[in-house]
Amino acid sequence: MRRLKLQLAILLILTGCASTSESIFSTPQIADIEDKKAAIREYAEQYVDFGSFDGVVLVAEGEQVVVQEAFGFADYRYMTPVTAETRFRIASLSKQFTQDAIGRLVARGKLKFDSKISEFIPDFPNGDRITILQLLDYTSGIKHTNDLGWISMKEPLLLSEIIDGLAKEPLDFDPGTARNYSNGAYAVAAAVIESATGMSYADFLLQEFAERYPSIGHEYAYEVVPFMAYRYAPAAKFGERVEATQYLVANRIGGGSVYAAAEDVYRFFRSTFSGEEMHQSIYEVLFSMPQDGDTRITGRSPGALAQVYYDINEDLTVVTLSSNSSWPGSFNSDITALYRGDTVVQTPVIFSDSTLLSLQELAAIPGTFEPERFSWTIKLERDGNHLVYIQDEMRTAFRKTKKGDFYLPIWDWLCSFNDGYQSFVCRQRDPSSESEFVFNRVR
Repeated sequence: MRRLKLQLAILLILTGCASTSESIFSTPQIADIEDKKAAIREYAEQYVDFGSFDGVVLVAEGEQVVVQEAFGFADYRYMTPVTAETRFRIASLSKQFTQDAIGRLVARGKLKFDSKISEFIPDFPNGDRITILQLLDYTSGIKHTNDLGWISMKEPLLLSEIIDGLAKEPLDFDPGTARNYSNGAYAVAAAVIESATGMSYADFLLQEFAERYPSIGHEYAYEVVPFMAYRYAPAAKFGERVEATQYLVANRIGGGSVYAAAEDVYRFFRSTFSGEEMHQSIYEVLFSMPQDGDTRITGRSPGALAQVYYDINEDLTVVTLSSNSSWPGSFNSDITALYRGDTVVQTPVIFSDSTLLSLQELAAIPGTFEPERFSWTIKLERDGNHLVYIQDEMRTAFRKTKKGDFYLPIWDWLCSFNDGYQSFVCRQRDPSSESEFVFNRVR
């Protein structure tokens, strides 16, 4: 695994913060667009310094891109900076392209939302009970491929092999009786598209979308895509990066295999969520906005985090794309707030030479822990005078701050130990957040 050096980050309290708010990173009300851009840059650059963000932030009002800022490097091996042309994997945001493709075929009479998938995949079990729409709205009962051990994300699979494997799996429930998030259902939707058009899923996407959104495409296994960002994750040494776990997005065809540059993501999702290019009856089935008029969607996979916010009342779009496995969960919503001139409050992460672990801590803390809310385990291991957080194949910094708690860049958490190091609790850096994650030592 290649470790790539980046300058060690020290996030200082903003100049002018009152001493009474020393523990809070806070932005004032922002009015001028240049001030907003500066605030957005300052916010994003802290995550670049943490080793947990390399990407693009884009804000648009209507058809006008107002902010487009690039951060970090698309490829640290060659020190290639991120630019507006950089292409990013958009993970589950790919599903909207599949939905739109189905909508176009409905508009052309190639299929109907209530068509049974047996019309297109004759031998698929229960195909005469599952409709096209049930594939798209997660009510088909087809299993989520992420939960199936026979789908390796390190060995390429043909779509036909994925469909054959799914055909052998029992349904999670009778079609239409429940709902489960399912990349498997979207793989079947991709196969329906291929059957209805006589084209590959990738070729149909290019035919339908590439003229208006020229950076988009379906990524084949081991394909070299021009301007594509390399995939990274925060490293065991704070502020550095490593290559993200190998993950062939082609095996998520239909539900997670699309890439695009930020401006094409913005234009596609704005036209999609506003119903700009779609018959109203189809739009109402696929993309009708919530009652409050805004939505935020997320796609994430190793080495990729994509988020899009759209407010139909303001015609405001906010796109954040990253080629990093970290999860600063409020990133997109904070960028949205900063653009609106609102205050964003974060507990700062401040390090100094005094953040090395004591001999007592080095002896007492390392071990295996289980989160109370999830069925997996993590390890904390000593690395010199620091700790490393280990989850599956991921090794990332777990570094002590000047205040004495610990910062975890992969999740943007601040964590503190309890009960003589028998447990630790992690919280988001937003002081108003009530979310917390408790990890107990495995005895």
